[in-house]
Amino acid sequence: MNRLKSSLLIGFLLLCSLFSGWKGSSLKDIARPYLGVYECESATLGERECLEDFSYIRLELLPENEFTLSYQLKMGKKGEEQGKYEYIKERKTLVLSLDCKEQFKREFPLEKGSFVVTLPVGTKTLVMKFTQKK
Repeated sequence: MNRLKSSLLIGFLLLCSLFSGWKGSSLKDIARPYLGVYECESATLGERECLEDFSYIRLELLPENEFTLSYQLKMGKKGEEQGKYEYIKERKTLVLSLDCKEQFKREFPLEKGSFVVTLPVGTKTLVMKFTQKK
């Protein structure tokens, strides 16, 4: 019996140490593995590779169902957009919404820490692949 209690105590302490880096996070945050920063790995507009013009493009999913899309051009200009998101667990999809000149709301499959944004831009299609940073 003492051996069982010791094993349970050791297991609990190990579990606590695993999550010690989550200070300021709640159990709800831990249970939402999709939260975090996603780095754009590729971006094409039609046949043109666009990512080479950027130092980075990142999308961060925040706990309050808000996201921040930030970027920096290689020429130095930085930009940022903010919006709302919803994760639909049953369909494993991410719905992104932006309030800009026109209401933007699109749904994208989110699987294994990656999602692909596909949008029509004029007569071409913008395709951007985002992968969650670990």
